Amino acid sequence: MMNSILKRWSFNAGLIVILFFAFPGNADSQSSMLTDSSRFRKFLPDYVKFQYAGGIGFISTGAGYTFFNDKLDVSFFYSYIPYLISEDDLHSVSLQFTSRFLQYKLTENTEVLPLNIGFFIHHTFGNKYWISQPAHYPDNYYWWAPGRNAGLFIGGEIKTRLLSGITPASGTAFYFRVGSRVLYLMNMVGNNEIPLDEVLELGFGLAIYR
Repeated sequence: MMNSILKRWSFNAGLIVILFFAFPGNADSQSSMLTDSSRFRKFLPDYVKFQYAGGIGFISTGAGYTFFNDKLDVSFFYSYIPYLISEDDLHSVSLQFTSRFLQYKLTENTEVLPLNIGFFIHHTFGNKYWISQPAHYPDNYYWWAPGRNAGLFIGGEIKTRLLSGITPASGTAFYFRVGSRVLYLMNMVGNNEIPLDEVLELGFGLAIYR
């Protein structure tokens, strides 16, 4: 029951954020609304993201905030894996932290961020993806839980002014990431038979900034 409520809430929240950025409505009315409500504006996400793969789902959408002069991103994702490529429809949520260590301005409208490093916490919904070990297993039979895991990643990003002239967005960024889950990395310790490319997960994404 709780999983169902969280899953529905996550999906609805993601949909509202996407609709807000994708269909801003009349520019004058939106400008007036934001001017009249500065208190509301500061709570709006700094960006929305759309991601393919990357260890958190087949397709993901999320929103988040930047801190410390854009050096830190904190993002919340809702992800989906269709049953066509999995044993069932899978829904999940992730909380992701990304640090941007380097930032270079190539042109007036383009910046390159070649070293983004982060970690994420991921939760998959469903009876098979438990968090507390079921009673039919002996105590401490599993040290990990299939319903919740964490991972690390490294990647890069290109920020542009794309869409800034035709939408309320201030710019668009394209990014990639290569990472792995802590569980996979732990399994590699002392086991040379697991090739590195089988535990790495590649992902691509698009971020639209307000």
